[in-house]
Parts: sequence; C-alpha cells; structure tokens
Amino acid sequence: MIVVNYIAAMILFALGLYTVLTRRNILKIVMGMSLMEASGYLFLLSLAYRNGSTAPVLVTPPHGQSPARLADGNVADPVLQNFCLTAIVIGVAVTGVFLAVVVRIAQHYRTLDADRIRDMRG
Repeated sequence: MIVVNYIAAMILFALGLYTVLTRRNILKIVMGMSLMEASGYLFLLSLAYRNGSTAPVLVTPPHGQSPARLADGNVADPVLQNFCLTAIVIGVAVTGVFLAVVVRIAQHYRTLDADRIRDMRG
C-alpha cells in the first residue's frame, strides 16, 4: 500500500516538472511548481506512515494495546508530519508571491507567454 504513495508522489512530481519545462504560460508554470510541491507533501507523509500505528500522543492507549507496546515505536512519526505542515504553510506563501509576480507581469507586458516576455527585454 505504501508503495502506491511513493509512485503517486513520483507521478505528481513528473507531471509538475513536465508542465514547468513544456509550457510557456507563466500561470501554468506556477501551477506545475505547485504540483511538484504537492508531491513533496505526499512523499513526507508517506515516510511518516507506519502500518498498524496509532497517533503519537494519546491519553489512554487504544483497545488491545499496552503503553509498553506503544513506547516500542508503534506510532506514526510526528516529526515528518510537522515538517509537512510547515512546508504547506511555506508553499502557500511562496505560491502567493509567485501569483503576485504573475499579475504584475501580466499588467506590465499584457501577456503571460514567457517567450514573448523574453523578447521584450530592452
């Protein structure tokens, strides 16, 4: 089951990379970079997953498990989950800045085509 997540993360990254490298519309390039970010989130969460694990912070252990068994490491990794949450917040901020730059480029050059913007250098 976990292998499916890794394959999905690779496919998402490849789709994002393909979009960034083949599209000339700047808005589509930003969307491709967002796809690449999403693949990183899926990869981090897949690394944190453990089969049959429970939440890392519990008041009482789930039915059928002892505190000693939970202390042996049968919990999901909270560090990678925290990294993922932090990466999502940073990714949203960076995407917002990219979209603000795209709006300014569209206002200044009246186009979103990257080739035409390069040709207008002066």
